[in-house]
Amino acid sequence: MQIGVVDYGASNIFSVLRAVSHLGAKAKVISKQEDLKSIDKIILPGQGSMGACIENLKKKNLFESLKLSFAEKPYLGICLGLQILFALSEESSNSEGMNIFSGKVERFKENKNFKIPHMGWNQVTFKKKHFVNRNIPNSSNFYFVHSYASKELKKDNILAETTHGELFNSAVIQDNIIGVQFHPEKSGTQGLKFLENFINWKI
Repeated sequence: MQIGVVDYGASNIFSVLRAVSHLGAKAKVISKQEDLKSIDKIILPGQGSMGACIENLKKKNLFESLKLSFAEKPYLGICLGLQILFALSEESSNSEGMNIFSGKVERFKENKNFKIPHMGWNQVTFKKKHFVNRNIPNSSNFYFVHSYASKELKKDNILAETTHGELFNSAVIQDNIIGVQFHPEKSGTQGLKFLENFINWKI
């Protein structure tokens, strides 16, 4: 099993590479279109804005190639890797995402009782059973760092929810495409189990 970790030039991918290797899978950095041919699954970890991410993916000729690969290869988007699956983001109003999910990613509402960005550990409530959350107790804590989130989505596409001042979708799913707002590679035992499940997931 070879896992491709997408490097679009503006994200620290090394913690994900280490986690994948620790779990016994081969990890390969994806930085150009040709790299996608030799891998079995895709992970895109991201930080920063959707606009910058989409721009860099297009510069590397990876934007359309990634979308085409979704037809046959499991995908896990982490943090920004989830957000680019949506059509739009309030953070980058002039940039269009991959539009796998309609709607937009929105900034958390100002709330004096909750800090923005949402940073630290928080409970993830899985709304459906799936191979990727197998053997992970529901309402386990995962690590988050973000100011924007998916808040509205079709029920069938919501894999997990979390509350930080307001309810948001902390994991989304459509067929072989999964996005998580939390960082499994930074979430201890449960995070590693989530990654292990993704690596072993057969579609």
